[in-house]
Amino acid sequence: MVEPYTGDELLNVEIAHWLKWDKNEKTRLGIKHLVEEKNISELKKLLFHRMEFGTAGLRARMGPGNAQMNDLTIIQTTQGMVKYCKETLPSLNSTGVVVGFDGRHNSYRWSRIVGTIFVNAGIPVYLFSRMCPTPYVAYGVRTLKAGCGIMITASHNPKEDNGYKVYWNNGAQIISPHDKGISKAITESLLPLESSWE
Repeated sequence: MVEPYTGDELLNVEIAHWLKWDKNEKTRLGIKHLVEEKNISELKKLLFHRMEFGTAGLRARMGPGNAQMNDLTIIQTTQGMVKYCKETLPSLNSTGVVVGFDGRHNSYRWSRIVGTIFVNAGIPVYLFSRMCPTPYVAYGVRTLKAGCGIMITASHNPKEDNGYKVYWNNGAQIISPHDKGISKAITESLLPLESSWE
């Protein structure tokens, strides 16, 4: 039985999931405050609309909810990435992934979350020890013959944004049908594993 936070049953399910799954106190409280304020329109905007994964990966504002970049959506995205990569890259357990990050707020933290999830899945991770330009990840994939690369960056976009770029084993940004396959795998991987928060 889902607690009746609002008069909208579907919204109540999304709220319950968020409050149960999000372990980042700041973004968890962001949703909790909106519930207390009965700000239904903002809750619907943040929880009903999930960021879309495309050939450029993800990019959105940082903040609470499925529509924004935060610890939980990074975890869900990466769990989906692991699922898709394991299905399509049979040698991933030996080739590994390259992970980089820029100087934006949260980029360092999210690169560590990404690395943790891949390592927990038995996949080696080449994690940059300090911030790097985006092309370094693509170059790293080719040089190390890695299965893929992930760069936490929003490039030239506003400082309130962040992003999640994916490079395939050829060092290029993903193209279709990889984007659709990854997107599907993300929707099948929404429940955050306990180990993903470590």
